[in-house]
Amino acid sequence: MRWTRAFLIVLALFSLGCVRGDWTETLTLVDVTGTWEGRFAFYLPGRGNIERSMRLVLQQKGQQVTGEVQGEDGAPIGSVEGLVKGDLLTWRRTGPLVKFPYGGPLVLSCNADTPVDGDVMRGRTIGTGCPDFDLRRVGTQAIKEKQQM
Repeated sequence: MRWTRAFLIVLALFSLGCVRGDWTETLTLVDVTGTWEGRFAFYLPGRGNIERSMRLVLQQKGQQVTGEVQGEDGAPIGSVEGLVKGDLLTWRRTGPLVKFPYGGPLVLSCNADTPVDGDVMRGRTIGTGCPDFDLRRVGTQAIKEKQQM
């Protein structure tokens, strides 16, 4: 009996090393699929504070997130790639943010680690001239329509 108890304790300790660390995170992923709308606010030297309404249309498969950024008129103006771990979305946005009347667009690549609280994402992107944002999920219909095209 003493030998069996010791064997079971050793077996339990060894089996703990076989469990992958990200196993629990995979079970508790938030789903960011859908259309997120809100404001992006940033500062441009010589222009001051600028605020733009934008939309993120996101698709999540497992932990991977892809999508596009749409401007106020709904036209695509950039892309999003990211990874969900638990309730945190780590993402990168690339594309134009502002069109200047005297030249081409200001193209930015910004990164963010964003906690997702139900249908709300807010925070600050990292990078020169990158905006603060406050987004709300407005639905998943846009994703379904895009997949059928």
